[in-house]
Amino acid sequence: MTESISSLNATRLGIDWGTSNRRAYVLNARGELIHQHSDDAGILHVERDFEGSLRKLLQTLGLQSADIVMSGMIGSRNGWREAPYLSVDQPLTALHDNLMEIDTSIPGVRCRVTPGYKYIDVNGIPDVMRGEETQVLGTLSLSAVDGWFLLPGTHSKWVRVEDGGMTEFLTFMTGELFSLMSQHGTLSKVMTEQQSIPEAFAAGVRAARHGSFTHTAFCCRALVVTDMMPADHTASYLSGLLIGTEIHDILQRTHGPMRSPVQVVGSPGLSARYLSALELLGIHARAWQPDGVYLAALRALFKL
Repeated sequence: MTESISSLNATRLGIDWGTSNRRAYVLNARGELIHQHSDDAGILHVERDFEGSLRKLLQTLGLQSADIVMSGMIGSRNGWREAPYLSVDQPLTALHDNLMEIDTSIPGVRCRVTPGYKYIDVNGIPDVMRGEETQVLGTLSLSAVDGWFLLPGTHSKWVRVEDGGMTEFLTFMTGELFSLMSQHGTLSKVMTEQQSIPEAFAAGVRAARHGSFTHTAFCCRALVVTDMMPADHTASYLSGLLIGTEIHDILQRTHGPMRSPVQVVGSPGLSARYLSALELLGIHARAWQPDGVYLAALRALFKL
């Protein structure tokens, strides 16, 4: 079946299958987008019936056959089947050569999953990514330059790219920490609302350089109880503090000014916060549209 599907130039289907959501992109044999679909059928919402969920997706898309490449948490230990991690000494072009086959009982379908990447730093501490590697591949396919790539999210990723390959990457639990601290603990008690206050966000970004996060986070509460900051500024200040801490960590690792713009790939709303923080700190950046980046990655993975 695999050979016949490939030789017949079947419709290509790329699926970004995450923890909570799923995005599908239908391409023709020339790599042109002919249909796009998104839903909330993330890996946590399908009760491990991944084949049944894929079958329903194909019905929704009206596809009788497809050559499918999936990326994201679908290839994690909690997903359909765990795909291996590549090390950063393997170029992004190795993604195509290491696509993992998944056997299904769905007729007319070839199904493959992209591997993730792992990185072990000089101190022997590991980091992993699963899904972001396709975004980096796509951005490079669209002529992005070497340097730092930023992929904001619940777990924000910073990736250093040299000569078209990843040399290191770091994950920051920025979004998750903001969610936890906004709902639990002492800071949540003074957060009267979470509307965006640009000046409070900027103050948080600037304050991030003045000490460790656990100290500056407490000072966020102290600013409110000493009446030096309104309570309704707390959420924006904390957001700026978290994002600023993340950026200052990267600056310390860069050992000097960044010679090329940070390549930012993420949702418009979240990317806007990071772009604002980068601008406040005098760092040039370029924003990329996530769908366009993913489509470019699919063309590379399908060799179109």
